[in-house]
Amino acid sequence: MIGPRHFILGGLALAAVHGTALAADMPINRPVAPAFKAAPVYSYWDGVYVGIHGGYSWTANDTNIAGNVADFRPDGGFGGVQFGFNRRIAPNWVLGFEVDASIGDLAGRRLVGANTGFFDVNGFGTARTRLGYAMGQWLFYGTAGAAWADTNIMVPGAGLRFDRPQVGYVIGGGVEYALNQRWSAKVEYLYADLDTTTTNAGGMVTDLTMSTVRLGLNYRFADMPVVQSSPFATKAPVRLASNWSGPYIGVHGGYGWGSFDATATALDPSGGFGGIQSGYNWQVSRNLVLGIESDASWGSIKDVAGGNSVDVDTMGTVRARLGYAMDRMMVYGTAGLAWAHADASYNAGTVNDRFHLGWAAGVGVEYLIAPRWSAKLEYIYADFGDITDGPDSASLTASTIKIGLNYRASILDFIGGRW
Repeated sequence: MIGPRHFILGGLALAAVHGTALAADMPINRPVAPAFKAAPVYSYWDGVYVGIHGGYSWTANDTNIAGNVADFRPDGGFGGVQFGFNRRIAPNWVLGFEVDASIGDLAGRRLVGANTGFFDVNGFGTARTRLGYAMGQWLFYGTAGAAWADTNIMVPGAGLRFDRPQVGYVIGGGVEYALNQRWSAKVEYLYADLDTTTTNAGGMVTDLTMSTVRLGLNYRFADMPVVQSSPFATKAPVRLASNWSGPYIGVHGGYGWGSFDATATALDPSGGFGGIQSGYNWQVSRNLVLGIESDASWGSIKDVAGGNSVDVDTMGTVRARLGYAMDRMMVYGTAGLAWAHADASYNAGTVNDRFHLGWAAGVGVEYLIAPRWSAKLEYIYADFGDITDGPDSASLTASTIKIGLNYRASILDFIGGRW
């Protein structure tokens, strides 16, 4: 006979079966391994750097003074400074640019006919590209570019003295070791071949090659991205502040005027020019921008008066820049090395076809007209000092106003690379 007890027992059995079925259908929460993010990758080489160096140099030269040939072979120690930037263009490849200047006392003496002659190299420097292969904290690199040297030749017994810069090319290689994220040490060999210089004052022809071995210590400034963000919620996106960091290339054109003063000659050359420039900016804060720029120009800044003439056909600079950025506009000051090539005829027969070296300083304003494009207006003053040829001496100065257009990218952008 079926009674209430049977219904109770049946209900309990049904509940047990139903609970078991539900338990079988419930998902099983298995332990999940925690997700790990890849550690950030730090580069020992990217960024702007400054440093010091010291070393030893030996040279070879053939100097012909009034038919007397002498190989002075000046040598000696030197010290100096350098600055530049590196950018990693592939996991192991590093591309960079470096400028250095050295002072020392490279001296040599030889007999010139019946008199003793002296050949001194007082200062020299280079502006070079570097291509390196990085292996952890080691960087092996080759380098090439332009070189200059300030030379002095004297033959006191014959009353001859020649002070002149010589310009040429330089190649070399080195190895650099990163001591930590900021500091690195390097050893480097450079070979420079400087142009043959000719002057009719004293009938002198000279050329010069230089070999240098140097040790250097560099301090690298870490990259600092510039980002502007708002702590408040907003419907509209917050526009990032304009960023001036990175490499650039460009073109320019302008007008130049100056003075060429010799012992018995005063000329005022002027004329137009055009050229190219390249550089690198590093925005260290919201408003402060550091940079380096090199440029080269071709034109005709000249003057002719009577039998005297001067024509500056090429010129250029390698300069540091310090700018104050106001979003898209930047005002800056700039200073560095300057060079020029001039053909001159003066003082009733002195003819010179040579390079002049000196210093340059100026100011400018630049405006970002698009994320990659900028336009600039710039004034530069250059003083190339005095050059002495026997009894004749001459000085050259130049002022230039130029308008330029820059593209903020590397040539690697055109072949698929990224900076």
